[in-house]
Amino acid sequence: MKYLDFLFLQFACISKKSSILLLHLEYYSDILFLDSPKVIKTSVNSNMLLNVNDIVKDVSDNKNVNLTKFDKKNRVFLTSYDQANSKSKKNKIKVSKAKRENSNEVVKKVVSAKEDLFAADISVRSGLKSRKINQKSKKNKFRTSSDNLSISEHSVSHVDFYDDQSNQLIFSKEICLDHALSIQELSSKIQIPTAEIITYLFLKKSVSVTINDTLDFNICSDVVKHYGFIVNSSNSSNILSDRYMSLDQNSSMLTSRPPIITVLGHVDHGKTTLLSSIIKKNLAVNEQGGITQSITGYEIIHEYKATQHNLVFIDTPGHESFELMRLRGAKITDIVLLIVALDDGLKPQTLECIKYIKIMSLSCIIVVTKFDKNSKNLDKIKQDLADQNLLCEQWGGSFPLIEVSALTGYNINQLLSKICELAISKKILANHKDFASGIIIDAFLDVKKGSIATLIVKNGTLKLGDVIVADDLVGRVKSITNHIGSRIDKCGPSSIVNVLCFSEMPRVGSTFNIFSNEKKAKQHSVNYLHSEDKSNFLSQLNKRVSLNNRVSSKDFKLIIKCDTQGSLEAIINLLSSISQVKVQISIISASSGNITNSDIELAFTTNAYIVAFNVKTLPQIDVLIKKYNINLRVFNIIYDLLEYVQNSMLNLVDPEYDNILTGHAIVQTIFKTNKGFVAGCTVTSGKISLNSYLYIYRKKILVYKGYVTSLKYMKNDVQEVVSPSECGLMSDFYDWQQSDLIEAYNVVAKEKVL
Repeated sequence: MKYLDFLFLQFACISKKSSILLLHLEYYSDILFLDSPKVIKTSVNSNMLLNVNDIVKDVSDNKNVNLTKFDKKNRVFLTSYDQANSKSKKNKIKVSKAKRENSNEVVKKVVSAKEDLFAADISVRSGLKSRKINQKSKKNKFRTSSDNLSISEHSVSHVDFYDDQSNQLIFSKEICLDHALSIQELSSKIQIPTAEIITYLFLKKSVSVTINDTLDFNICSDVVKHYGFIVNSSNSSNILSDRYMSLDQNSSMLTSRPPIITVLGHVDHGKTTLLSSIIKKNLAVNEQGGITQSITGYEIIHEYKATQHNLVFIDTPGHESFELMRLRGAKITDIVLLIVALDDGLKPQTLECIKYIKIMSLSCIIVVTKFDKNSKNLDKIKQDLADQNLLCEQWGGSFPLIEVSALTGYNINQLLSKICELAISKKILANHKDFASGIIIDAFLDVKKGSIATLIVKNGTLKLGDVIVADDLVGRVKSITNHIGSRIDKCGPSSIVNVLCFSEMPRVGSTFNIFSNEKKAKQHSVNYLHSEDKSNFLSQLNKRVSLNNRVSSKDFKLIIKCDTQGSLEAIINLLSSISQVKVQISIISASSGNITNSDIELAFTTNAYIVAFNVKTLPQIDVLIKKYNINLRVFNIIYDLLEYVQNSMLNLVDPEYDNILTGHAIVQTIFKTNKGFVAGCTVTSGKISLNSYLYIYRKKILVYKGYVTSLKYMKNDVQEVVSPSECGLMSDFYDWQQSDLIEAYNVVAKEKVL
């Protein structure tokens, strides 16, 4: 054996034992050259020795013929020696991989391709990774980063912070649940795999579900608690989530804009009447039932300190079902007018509005209405407000309180002056030269024009022809109409306008933005599709999985038609408050606009009811309704709609009865007649009636339950027999025996409840 061959085998053995990797081996004239040798470990095991037997073994191993592709496909033709050798190689590869994975030493990265293996300075040397390990680490790194990105893109509500040391997202233990969720939505909310939730429900709760099934609130709460989270029903984080972001106050392009004043309060506390006195126009004439059922805006000009001030007012409904409208009004406002009736005090919706004021830190003026009525309730109202941490200025607090009378005009000018004073102190600014942005407060379908969106511009200027985006909808502004119905070419900040721009109805409460071109607008809509969780709000009403699913419940199929998206939202919110243990509401369709032929056909096919709110039925629709015998009702007041739906659901509920004990009897003898067997009885207590329901006991065992079919006293048919008397009675029971005990009950129908 030549010396160079021996030297090569020596280096091969050392590389095998000490993980030294030799690169670029070339032979030139029987001389071995080593170009840029590299090491993975900076140190060599001290007890590593070169054994001649190992060299001989390695030489013998090299004599084995390597497997070709043909040999691998035809392994049955290989010798047993070759097969054993192949298995040993596989085992060695597995062992080496396991050692690399379990190694605790840090593998250094290759910095330079021309480093010297025999350099004196150890710090100059670098570790070397194999190409496969590099590729795997890159894949894992990309996968980790993409997972983190996907979590952040879904806007998980309970992410608390990110730990840089452990490279993990730290989640808070508090989860907000306010409505029913599907399995997929719940999984995204608590970051637990859907398969694990489904398995838990099946094994622990005996509930079989799929990924698209909707769980009711109780079962969602149970799942969340099982995984160690705390359920929070108050949704203060969501209240702040869509709050319109304020602008940078240091920008030189900002100028003052008119304040947006939202009127909030309980139903029938005089909000609309107050606005009528301010605007000097009777607004209540056009309202059905004398209550506000939509969100509307008005603009006026008031002179304060010889300066004309534009004021924008937003009137909101006070009924409990319009909670989302009030919340939307609070999110876009600059100043809140909290309305409290002098004769009524603080009510549930008043407390709801106070909650918004405190959570969002809103500027507020407390307005006590109906001051023309003689009432000594003012001090109590101030005390109740102080209990809610709203201390008025008269009591040393920071909230102005003004007593007004909309009927007599008392203190109306003082109220407007206070609004101007507060608006000046707040320095409400906007950039008039910027692209417009703001909130969609409502939307409706115009038969002649199409989808109309009611916008409130918070910043910038909206112009005809602008490219507008709201969520995933992209359109171009074709028409702008102000609050008095006049068509305009552009509008500035704090303007409330109706805009024709989208091909379909936008989501109420969404933010709109203007872009310079369609390319940027479409990119924004694509980002929304990938980042937002767009769950269908109708799913919370449709059939849900609950822990008492064994109780058979009936479906009340419903098609809803409304004048605006805001009204539809309020109706869905109202219907969701109805108990659905016995009858569940299934929304077949819910949309804005007039009733169409397709709605009638859908109702006929699905046997569904149609309820319409503030819409008109065309003559041809009336003909189809009579032809197909469709259950359709049109309402103008939301109270009436709720009552109709509840009564229709009650009609589907099976009747339930209470048995009231009326008397006892004992069987003395049995007579046989051509009509059957007659039990001769003695009434021991109470009475037995012709319509009594009998429980027959024999030796304390119940043997029969049924109604009396015939009742006689002294061979005369009677309606009842009173104790102590004897009688003969018949029923569908024929196995009478002497000494049977009879209990008589009066069956009373229970009042139906949902």
